[in-house]
Parts: sequence; C-alpha cells; structure tokens
Amino acid sequence: MLRIYNWKKTDQKTKQKILQRSMIDISSVKEYAERWIEIIKKEGDKGILKYTREFDNKNFDLKNLTVGKSEIEQAYKKVNPKAVEVIKRQISISRQNAMSKAKQETILKSFIPGVMVGYKITPIESVGLAVPAGQVPLPTVMQILAVTAKAAGVSRVIACFSPTGDYPEMLIAADLAGVDEIYRVGGIAGVAAMAYGTETIHPVLKIVGPGSIYTQAAKMLVFGKVTIDMVAGPSEAVILADESANPVFCAADILARAEHAPDATGVLVTYSKELAKATQKEVARQIKYLKRKAVIEKSLHNYSCAIVVKNWQEAIDVTNDYSPEHLEILTDDPFAVLPKIKNAGSIFLGKYAPVAIGDYASGTNHILPTGYWSKMVSAVSVETFQKSSEVQYVTKEGLLNLEEIVDVVSGIEKLDAHWNSVNIRINKKRRLWDMLKNSKSEARNPK
Repeated sequence: MLRIYNWKKTDQKTKQKILQRSMIDISSVKEYAERWIEIIKKEGDKGILKYTREFDNKNFDLKNLTVGKSEIEQAYKKVNPKAVEVIKRQISISRQNAMSKAKQETILKSFIPGVMVGYKITPIESVGLAVPAGQVPLPTVMQILAVTAKAAGVSRVIACFSPTGDYPEMLIAADLAGVDEIYRVGGIAGVAAMAYGTETIHPVLKIVGPGSIYTQAAKMLVFGKVTIDMVAGPSEAVILADESANPVFCAADILARAEHAPDATGVLVTYSKELAKATQKEVARQIKYLKRKAVIEKSLHNYSCAIVVKNWQEAIDVTNDYSPEHLEILTDDPFAVLPKIKNAGSIFLGKYAPVAIGDYASGTNHILPTGYWSKMVSAVSVETFQKSSEVQYVTKEGLLNLEEIVDVVSGIEKLDAHWNSVNIRINKKRRLWDMLKNSKSEARNPK
C-alpha cells in the first residue's frame, strides 16, 4: 500500500525519514571495503579470484577475467538480431546527444592590453566504468557511460562488471559504444583493480558508475589515488503533479522506481488529495501484474509515498528540498514549472515522458546524483570525462600592465620570489610595496 502523508500534519521525524530516504552511509561497510581493497592491492589477480569466487561466481577462473575479441563475436550470435538492432539505435541516439555537448577547444580572450586569458579543454586519458551486473545485466549503463566517455575524447576506456551470468548484451553494448578493454570483475574488487591495477588490469585516472553501497564505498575509499564521478545510491523519483495528472501514470511511474530495489523510492508530490488517493488505488491495482512485486512491496513499505501539501508553491519547495535523482513534472504546462526547479538530476517534462524513457531511449545520461547530491553535483556528462586547464598569454606590455598587482599583493603575502620572477623581466628600479611599507611606518611613527 502506498502511504499518503498530509505534509502539514506529518511529524518531523517522519519528514526526515522521507527526505533522507536511503542515503548512502558507508560507515557500516567501510572496514569491510577497506579489507578487500587491501587484498586486491597486495594480491592483484589472485585477490580478484578470491573476491569473485566468494561473491559472484564460485567457479570463476582467471582465464575468463579479460573478455576477448572472439567472445564478443560469439555474443552477437547469441542475441536476436532485432535486439542488436535496437541496441545500435539506442547507442546512436545516446551518441548524438553526447556529441552535441562535446568540445575540445582552447578559448582565449583579452580584457587587458597585452594579456590574453582563457581555458583549454582536454579529455582525461583513461577512465574505468563500474557497470552493475549483480542482480540483472545493465547494457544500458554500459553504453551510456562508454558513449559519453568516447564523445569526450577519452583514449582508453575500460569496463568492469560482475561475472554473475553470461550477459552477451553487455558485451555487445560495450563493443558498439567503443569500450577498449572489458573485464569480468565487479563491486569492491573491480573498483580496487581499476584504481591500483593488477597483473592484468592497468590502473585508470578516473572511475565512474553506479552500484551497491559496497561499490560506492570502494569509490570513496580510492578517491585520491583516482578521482570519481559521485556517490550514486539507490534509484529514486519524484512525480510533481497537479490535479490534471493521470493517476494511472503516476502509479506506474512510482512502481517503475520501486522495482529497482527495496531501498529505491518513488514519491508523488501534489496539492490534490484526490490525485493522491486515486494514485494509491492504482498502485494497489497495477502491482498485482508486475513480476518484481516482492521487491516493490518492500520499497513501498520503506520510503515510497505520496505527499499532499497545501498549495503549488509548497509542492515545488518540497521537491527542491528533496532534490531527486529523477523528477517528473506532470502538469498542463511543465515548461512554466521548469524555471522554478533548483535541484534534480534529470527532469522529465509532460505526461508522455516517464523516467524509463531517460533510462533507455532519449539519449540523456541516466547516471545521476541521488540523495542530496543533486544539490551539489551534476549528472554524468561529457564534462565528467574532461578537464579544463587555465591558459594565459602575456606580452611585455601586458606584464607592465599587471606588475603593480604582483608587486603589492606578493608583498602583503611575504613572497618575494614571486615578485622577483616578474621584476627580473622588467627591471623596475624601486618596488611600490617598499614605498607603501615605508609610508605606513612613517604614519605610525611621526616625528
């Protein structure tokens, strides 16, 4: 049963539970993740073998760690050609969207005579993709991460996933999206291997991807050795709706989030009591026909709900405070609402834009910040796989136009070598900072 909360009458403890939902707190698994990371660091491939046999495949052999070209060729033979065609179309759309944002450029502008400043965008040289496969294969995660990385210009893209099944679709998605190396290792071991390297897997500079609390804990623990994208927790969505919304759609979209996992979340936010009650009835009706009913029921019990507020402004305020991974706006004019949204990982406008379209088909990136993270960080994008260098070009005229600033500020900070590196080029006879110090001293000690 989907619970309905009158927000004004809901106690603070319950509100906090709803707003905080299943945010990732790695403290409960930190020591455990640290232990396995150390094993991978010390034992390399043998550590991977231990980890994989314990958690993913008791019969795993290291000869299967690296996915070879022949295995990819066999994968195409195992999958229905129509399914391959659909995956190709999915990747084509994702690539078009990613390429529309891709840029490797150097921009210089002049604000002061003799000085040009700007930036240079370059790709990160190597990245590792952590692709979940513990419960089900996720070729859509594989393709969106790889397509985006390649659009950014990354020369070496590797992907790691747990060998919990055959998953030929994962290999096809990786191949079509441009992954350079594929390895059958996931979770903590996959993250550790990509960060520190083993005999088989060479380390990367950045690790990107969703996963369980163990995967996310491992990402946080290797940060510093590598950089990471974000901490991506359980899937979640807010359906922000007015009285014009269809409760059948609202219920279906809540259930679509809830089927991910027991700690996933689907929340309806509305000022319409009638819509909340109708959605509640629809959830009860539709859940009967869904294969992952047992998982959905746990999610509905844990964090999913309907929130009824007093008016539209409060609905927007609650949504921004919640800062969801996915946000659906189900109103007659969603474009009028869009400027008021401050915090959301991905936004879906209109009644024909369920979150599943973003997950699978629209080409937008669906590796998104969860919990409160959308208040602070963005979805994975081309920029995730790039870095920006500041650039400046200075002529002698430009240096003469700027030297006074270096003169005084380096004096304040007592860093004389900084001033010397400028003055050695212009041979200024008397330093302004010395004159300022003397005048200040004279002001304090008048004769």
